[in-house]
Amino acid sequence: MQPDSTRIRDDIHDLREQAETLEELATRRIRIPHDGGRGMTSAPTPINLTAADLLDQTLALARMIAHAARLRFGRSMSVHGLLKGLDRPEPCAALATRTDAWDIVRLVDDAALRARQLTDHEPSHRYVGVCERCGYGVWIPETQPINETDHRCVMCGHMSPIAQIAQAHELRLLTSGAMGTAADLCHLLRACGIHVKRNTITQWRKRKRLTPVSEDEHGNPVYALADVLLLRRAVDKRDCHR
Repeated sequence: MQPDSTRIRDDIHDLREQAETLEELATRRIRIPHDGGRGMTSAPTPINLTAADLLDQTLALARMIAHAARLRFGRSMSVHGLLKGLDRPEPCAALATRTDAWDIVRLVDDAALRARQLTDHEPSHRYVGVCERCGYGVWIPETQPINETDHRCVMCGHMSPIAQIAQAHELRLLTSGAMGTAADLCHLLRACGIHVKRNTITQWRKRKRLTPVSEDEHGNPVYALADVLLLRRAVDKRDCHR
């Protein structure tokens, strides 16, 4: 039995709303000091790498579905423009007639679920990186050890060791230029199997071992992820030599 067009449109509409949330998370505003601290200006900065990744993946998914629905669109069209074009009766009716309609529903539902998990305080899964073949996001159960098994990509079916995916993601984090509050960075590092407590980062700042690079829109300290990761490595290395 094929999914009806109403089901497909409801799912696409949900994903459209979740994409708006992703963009807000990926481009939160931070306050940047100028002239030695005299005066502050705010600028949109991509400080949530996971949200930025998911937004890119949602764009790729929206393009794939738009092709399946035979929509014409330019290469520069945003994810919002694509999902708005799909969130109409005609494209959804065309998708409902395809033999892979349930696969489309599954991918749309999965993308919306991943976006919601970013705002869930107790998510059942965690983000560990992207598929090395197609770049689609990789999520594993929160309690699953990173070194335990391989992962099959839900988009392309490629198999990769989870530990390898997490190591590649750690390198991306180190070189990404990402920034965030102590809570943000603890969440990002946990995806790589690196557990740093929020209070630990705060104590590093108080002891002058870590310097904030700016503030967020609420006045909370914002740190460079690379600074936190490198300091964590230095602490681990020192502890190993004791």
